[in-house]
Amino acid sequence: MNRRVRRALATLSLAVWATSCGGPREPAVSLTPADTLKAAQVLLTDRCLTRQGLTPPRPGGPAVSGAVDRALFGTGRAELTLTLPGGQVVGHHTDGCLAAAERRLYGDQRRWFHAVTLVNNLKSRAPREDRAAYKELRAHGLTEARALLSASYRHP
Repeated sequence: MNRRVRRALATLSLAVWATSCGGPREPAVSLTPADTLKAAQVLLTDRCLTRQGLTPPRPGGPAVSGAVDRALFGTGRAELTLTLPGGQVVGHHTDGCLAAAERRLYGDQRRWFHAVTLVNNLKSRAPREDRAAYKELRAHGLTEARALLSASYRHP
């Protein structure tokens, strides 16, 4: 190979390397805020179940085993409870993969449970401070979810 051809190949190789060294680009997928939170929650709960040697449930897949159910939703009596104005009691666990995902996304699981339960059940009748807490924690959750999903895309 003559000197000119080698130089051209070296230049071409350098150009290819320089334009592709940034690694794969993130896909141009736009998720709604609700879908972003759901995707991050699924990612976190799947990882948690997998660490325990369990297979994460999938739509159309086999029925969820008792072990997966307990690992995902927690066991025993619900540690978080809230009585709604109509007298209904809503409970939630602080153990399990779902609870761990909520703590990772929203930070304060107890505060998130209180706010989301009231806002989802009472809608506009929820107290103003609970609606504000819901918006604040949800915004925090979205920031965490986006960072988690981006990092997961770059380093699966």
